[in-house]
Amino acid sequence: MVPARPGRALRFFSVVRINKKLINLANGVNDPATKPFEKLGRSANGFLLISGGLCGGLYFLLARLQGGASERITETLRHFMLLLALLFLVLLITALVIRKSSPSQRPRWTTLFIILGFAALFRVLFLSQTPWLSNDIYRYLWDGKLLGHGINPYVLPPAAEALSRFRDATIYPKMEHQNVHSVYPPFLQTLFWFGHQTSRFFSLPPVAGLKLILVLIDLVLVAALLYWLAQLKCDPRWAVLYAWHPLPIVEIAGSGHTDGVGALMLLLTLIFWQRGKYFNATLFLALGFLVKFIPVLLLPFLLLAVWQESNLPKAVGAAAWFTLLIVASYAPFLDAGEKLWSGLLVYSDKWRFNDGFFSLVFGAMHALLPDALVQALMIPAGWEINEVVMTTRRIDLALLIAKIIGGSIFVYIYFRLWWRTFKSKSTTAPNWVRLLIIILAAFFLLSATLQPWYLLWLLPLLTLHAGNEFLTEMKSVIAIFLLFLSATVFLSYWVLENYLHTGLWQEPLWVKWLEYGIPIAVQLLSRAKVKPLA
Repeated sequence: MVPARPGRALRFFSVVRINKKLINLANGVNDPATKPFEKLGRSANGFLLISGGLCGGLYFLLARLQGGASERITETLRHFMLLLALLFLVLLITALVIRKSSPSQRPRWTTLFIILGFAALFRVLFLSQTPWLSNDIYRYLWDGKLLGHGINPYVLPPAAEALSRFRDATIYPKMEHQNVHSVYPPFLQTLFWFGHQTSRFFSLPPVAGLKLILVLIDLVLVAALLYWLAQLKCDPRWAVLYAWHPLPIVEIAGSGHTDGVGALMLLLTLIFWQRGKYFNATLFLALGFLVKFIPVLLLPFLLLAVWQESNLPKAVGAAAWFTLLIVASYAPFLDAGEKLWSGLLVYSDKWRFNDGFFSLVFGAMHALLPDALVQALMIPAGWEINEVVMTTRRIDLALLIAKIIGGSIFVYIYFRLWWRTFKSKSTTAPNWVRLLIIILAAFFLLSATLQPWYLLWLLPLLTLHAGNEFLTEMKSVIAIFLLFLSATVFLSYWVLENYLHTGLWQEPLWVKWLEYGIPIAVQLLSRAKVKPLA
């Protein structure tokens, strides 16, 4: 671990001071600095064109970055972080301009086309980029390739000798964890197959075909945000917080991650839920589950809403419909047996990365556990006790205790929210959005792993919350924290510097302090009645 340097600490407090100023602006505090934003807000389309042009230039430079070489990784990461910082600055100024626009000013179709057009352009720039921040997409392509040959991707890991004839120089060598069975649910497997077939049909590089499909789905998500913001009588221009945000552009168009698909399914669930179309809402919730299992957390709340707004038989029917969709999706793969879940168990057992609260609990447990307790609980009788055994067993016990503590806190939060929802019978869209933000935030922040792309599940919800309440009243401090975390989470990629140089996947300590410290500082400042700075 690399200790924090004094220079970094000074930069951190400088950032906090800058953020304090920005919070004053966002709160509408009487400050002369707000006048330029008010003037820019009078010509919304003109400013959006300027802002989009600036972002386009920065994204063009960002898409040209290539990693991989250990001798250049430090320089590449510095350029990567600088470009992201400039992009977030432009995005923040754009949000402030929208905030300062006249409330009576209704966006024209031209405005919406500008937002969607630039969103498409930014993503297209990354289609030809070779993923360098993550190589997950190569496992997607491997699974899709197997499915295209009629082989169940859950049965054998890529390293199995029986699959040696499918290995090539493009996909197989770039995969990690070649001895682990696939962890991706059936809906994703279908997308992987479709991406593989798209590349073959259009003679595209394997990565480009799948990324093209994921980008198209992401643009549908942008359009859905524009639509629902308008339906909620909010300014649809707030959709720029997702449409132009670096997180979906880098993680979906650049790295080819699939969490945007799940985020779209979740958003469609909420749209149909709000309209009282529970059959469709349950369908999209099930599809979200078949992307990543997280959306099942919303199912008890959906069933509660159906029960309260209709009747108990309809709620039971919705639960049966959800179950039928899941069973039907897994049915073609059931010959894999327990191997359907074995990859997921491996991942959840040991993997830790970029954890915040979990890291604090784990560190405390690891330091405080007495040797006698480790030996009594984790080392079977007859084992030879040596330093290596004690070290590994201590880590395992600390992990177990940290998971129990984090899981218990989440269960408490979850059931308290469910009970409050049951008692209040609140069914308005903003309340459901706020509820889901809290559930997902608690899940991710208490878990042992927070990959940057996991926040793609939250970002559309934060955009809806911003358009409805966040930047007008600044009451939801958790939304403030999460929006800033969606920017600082990119700092976690500094792990690549150490990994490419030494082969060890270990984050520098200063990264976590900055990544979580900046959003926490902004959150604390937003809770106080910040006075304008001279």
